[in-house]
Amino acid sequence: MKSGIGVVSLFLVLTLPFPALAADHTVKASSRITSVTVYLDRAQVTRHTNVQLKAGGNLVTLEGLPQTMVEKSVRVEGEGPGTAKLEGISVKKVFLERVQEQRIHALEDEITRLTAQVQAIDARKKGLAAQEAFLQSIKVGWGERISKELGAGKPSAAELGEASRFVGEGVGKVQEQLFQAEASKKPLLEKIEALRRELEQTKGEGMKEANSVQVAIDADREMTFSMDLSYLVMGTQWEPNYDLRLAADGKEAEITYRAQVWQNTGEDWPGVKLALSTANPEVGGAPPELAPWNVSFYEPPRIVAYEEDLRRSEAVQRYQAETGRVALGAAPPMPALAPMAKAAPMAAQVQEGQTSVLFAIARPVDVPTDGSHAGTVIAVNRVPVAAEYVTVPKLMPKTYLKSEVVNNTAYPLLPGEANIFNDTVFTGKTNLKNIAPGEKFDLFLGADDQIKVKRDVTKVKKKGGLLGSSSVSYHIAVELQNYKKRPVTVSVLDQLPIAGNAEIKVNLEEPSMKPAETKSDGTLIWKLDLTPGEKKKLTYDIVIEYPKDRELTGLQ
Repeated sequence: MKSGIGVVSLFLVLTLPFPALAADHTVKASSRITSVTVYLDRAQVTRHTNVQLKAGGNLVTLEGLPQTMVEKSVRVEGEGPGTAKLEGISVKKVFLERVQEQRIHALEDEITRLTAQVQAIDARKKGLAAQEAFLQSIKVGWGERISKELGAGKPSAAELGEASRFVGEGVGKVQEQLFQAEASKKPLLEKIEALRRELEQTKGEGMKEANSVQVAIDADREMTFSMDLSYLVMGTQWEPNYDLRLAADGKEAEITYRAQVWQNTGEDWPGVKLALSTANPEVGGAPPELAPWNVSFYEPPRIVAYEEDLRRSEAVQRYQAETGRVALGAAPPMPALAPMAKAAPMAAQVQEGQTSVLFAIARPVDVPTDGSHAGTVIAVNRVPVAAEYVTVPKLMPKTYLKSEVVNNTAYPLLPGEANIFNDTVFTGKTNLKNIAPGEKFDLFLGADDQIKVKRDVTKVKKKGGLLGSSSVSYHIAVELQNYKKRPVTVSVLDQLPIAGNAEIKVNLEEPSMKPAETKSDGTLIWKLDLTPGEKKKLTYDIVIEYPKDRELTGLQ
């Protein structure tokens, strides 16, 4: 049956002073990580183990748990064929000196073993060098002997050939063996050097600290007990990133929601069932409380001579010591601060919750504890878009594809970097803000060179006459041409200057086409429809009038 008091026992253990756990039977259990839920700034790790319990009190110990474990977050649940009660949990700090010493001894033994192999190779090389010297001496000796005996008709041609082959083949084999010996020695030396560096680093490290958890379980019979241990760890994080791909027809976009997970918790997560939560436990589960906002008149501090201030201070101290009361004018005692309530972690909801969303990753994921990023796909969704082209020729003679996208998913798009694709073409990167479900956002998909834009400006400055005012006119001509094989709508943006004085008048005059929108900040927006291959020209004047005896600033 499932143990029903695990959470209650845990609460008692972690909030009340309690003696060391004791039991009739002690068990050291090995456990493995089965699942991890990663929040934005921490993670909940769940370990599983099966332990053999005896009837009566049992003390189950799980060692080697990470130092980053939050002690007050430890929970234990379990089940077995009989009745079992979780009576208490104890978390202890353990120094891993013995493990470190074992690693040092293992490194030293391995270095010794490899060094012996190198020494054996060196000894073999010395023997081969002696053989080569012997063969070379035969070669020299035979040369002298042959020169003497050739005159007497000795040795024969066959004998001479046999001797030559013997010396040549012998020297060749010895040199080949010397080369092989040297080649086999090189990787051994490299490995020895790497082990020596690790040995030096290991010796230089202090004793590593880890956590050990002891669980007291009372069982009514001998049984195999299935137990899950969960705890929070710091030093981990996940970060979203996206691939945003506009379809070829421009009517929808595919959003691939990805995640990068990394951790430095001190323990690897090999092949774990991973879940990613949008909950942020750091924020807490309740809104902050407003403190009283006091407003009063400012009173300058009273300046007192040093001697008078010293005498006053001594008199105040004597008065307080004699009466136990606070003298008038002395600083009152600091009020006791109310105890700060720790922000309770928000419980992750399965799939869509009231305040968060949980993404359960489909496949097991390996996340090592070296800070390297493990990437995974969270979801792929298609969202409707309304695409249009935008150009700001005053600043850049380019036309950009813009899409208004609606987040029609059931979960928020968290802030993160997005790769932008126009069909199959990568057009750049952007950064998404926090986008709630149902919220619209603009997505720019890069410049489109098939829509050309050109802007020409002619500036005319007129000095006011005897009665007239001065003016500056900008005659602007914007030319667009559509080289695409389909019609497009282009929004052309420009701006009117904002007058900083009532005597300055700014007007848009003689536009060849009335703007579709004029914003309060002076932004002008025209919308031009272009058929395939069509060219259009937009002209307008911006006129600034001002008193003739004044000088303008901000002209372009």
